[in-house]
Amino acid sequence: MTSALLSKLQRWAYLSDEDARLIKTLPGEHLTLARGDHPLTRADHEECSLLVTEGWAAEYKDTPSGRRVIVAFLLPGDFAMTTPGHDTSLRTVMLSPGSVLLVPRASMRQLLARDPIRRGLEWAAAIRESVMAEWLVNIASRKAHARLAHLLCELSIRMNSIDLLDHDVCDMPLTQIDLANALAMTNVHLNVALQRLRAAKLVDVSARHLTILCRPQLEAIAEFDDEYLLRWPTELPDRRQANMRWADSERRSRPPRHL
Repeated sequence: MTSALLSKLQRWAYLSDEDARLIKTLPGEHLTLARGDHPLTRADHEECSLLVTEGWAAEYKDTPSGRRVIVAFLLPGDFAMTTPGHDTSLRTVMLSPGSVLLVPRASMRQLLARDPIRRGLEWAAAIRESVMAEWLVNIASRKAHARLAHLLCELSIRMNSIDLLDHDVCDMPLTQIDLANALAMTNVHLNVALQRLRAAKLVDVSARHLTILCRPQLEAIAEFDDEYLLRWPTELPDRRQANMRWADSERRSRPPRHL
């Protein structure tokens, strides 16, 4: 149930057998949920931490005008922001069928008492902050199709970090509305951006899957620099590594190509 969290932390820090046992046996209330379910009540924010164990979720706010703004995607192995005193107007919703574990605060303190686990969780929190900052830059500075390309590059690397990317193919149960809500676009603009990437044969987004067909060109269009994700494990299969080397040489030799 906590295998994604263990897989992620083991890539960042050496975990002893006891550390791994604590993560594997992490206690808490296990909830099986459907898309659209909200796993946290207001009281839960003070009593527990939410760990996504299966499926995709998001953190969001609804504006007074009724528009939903997604501020983070939560993948298996990710904790929601549920620290005591945290702004509870930021809500968590499932974006696919899946499951979560509501971990009591006492159990979290037990995890944090183990130095390797604590360092790994602090690492994850630092990367989350980097991702949120990059989202702001992405929304503020890029055209719609480049903005979408950047997010797809990021999500594929995050899925790889938990062993859920296979030859540039991974599950992605997001609707176009979900993507639009995360990228500050209308649904119409999101659809146009997606069709532009599809027409260039860079990605295929269908049947709840993401397939990256030409990563070097997709990254060039997105001006994607994984510096903000360097602390994510980015080692991919040989073909991926070769593509990355090619993309790096392309970026050094000439300006990014655009659709």
